[in-house]
Amino acid sequence: MLGLYVHVPFCGKICDYCDFSAISVPESYYLEYLDLVSREVSVFAERHPDALGKVETLYVGGGTPSALPSELLSRLFETLRSVGVPLSRLRESTMEFNPESCDAERLSVARSYGVDRVSLGIQSFDGELLDRIGRSHRAGTGESALGFLTGVPGLRVTADLMFNLPGQTLDGFLADLAHLMEFPLTHVSFYGLKVDPRTRLGHRVARGELSVDEDLYADMYRRGVEFLASRGLERYETSNFAIPGQESLHNLNYWRRGEYLAFGPGAHGFFEGVRFHAPEKYAPWRNYVKSGCPRDLLDLDIVDGEALAAELIQLSLRTSEGLDLEILRKNGKNVPESAILRWEREGFLVRSGSRIALSGDGWLFMDRVVEDLFCNCVPYSNLE
Repeated sequence: MLGLYVHVPFCGKICDYCDFSAISVPESYYLEYLDLVSREVSVFAERHPDALGKVETLYVGGGTPSALPSELLSRLFETLRSVGVPLSRLRESTMEFNPESCDAERLSVARSYGVDRVSLGIQSFDGELLDRIGRSHRAGTGESALGFLTGVPGLRVTADLMFNLPGQTLDGFLADLAHLMEFPLTHVSFYGLKVDPRTRLGHRVARGELSVDEDLYADMYRRGVEFLASRGLERYETSNFAIPGQESLHNLNYWRRGEYLAFGPGAHGFFEGVRFHAPEKYAPWRNYVKSGCPRDLLDLDIVDGEALAAELIQLSLRTSEGLDLEILRKNGKNVPESAILRWEREGFLVRSGSRIALSGDGWLFMDRVVEDLFCNCVPYSNLE
């Protein structure tokens, strides 16, 4: 399956924890961005005439795509349609919204171009926590946006929460989840805060103005998983939960190592066996596009050999499907039985046929399990 990701880098306000490719700029930049991304997409279409017509999923993310006024949002989708992206025939089309820019006009534009799934960034319903992490919306705005979106017939809605925020308690996080599930959602994501020392939040933590209780992380994650399971939303990826059949096809494609195209500053793609991304910052990306999108200005990573084995293990074990050892073997690597048994005894791995998957606290110690399995990989041709 071929996916397409379009990165809209603009936000009305940059959250204090944000380390993504996002900027807060005057709206005059929006027109320039639309011209640049149109040129970037068009160059790709000239070099790969048949690719864009094969796209099956679309994800418009950011940043805050809903920061674009409705007429500019329409221009973005028109750009995609003009180069052959089959917007009306996609298997899934997702756009991210923030509560403060979630309105009927923008949604109407998105829906008219085939968007059938919306991802809403809530993060918390606690007003003090929202202030503490520098979010631009209020708790009531998040509730209103959720009520509006979940009331639209035929629209799939997913919402994001964060946990382990400064000053957040376990009860507070569970209360956020409980309130979230008062809305008719079939998909939820939650992410543990990682404090980047380069962000405003990171500076405040370093100065001792705020603190994060790392000891709460594991309990919050475990209890959050249990709560959503009790409401019928099963974990299908480490941070993503859905009623069976409501998983994100676009994101599953990432974890299954499917190919996806990517446009916009810092957008990461995977095409013809090569992972790539354009310059992360807006100004270098602008120069890259104005220079005709030369390949030598892309960050390129050919995935084969050891890198391929590492990806298979890491991406597969992020999902409840787990790692198919037969696929790993077909790519020339295998994990010895002794390495698997060690994690099975810990209760961190389970086996089903040729597949191994994380279990119990293995989800919390995923990085440790992945590193160990990869480091113990052996060439398959050497096995009896």
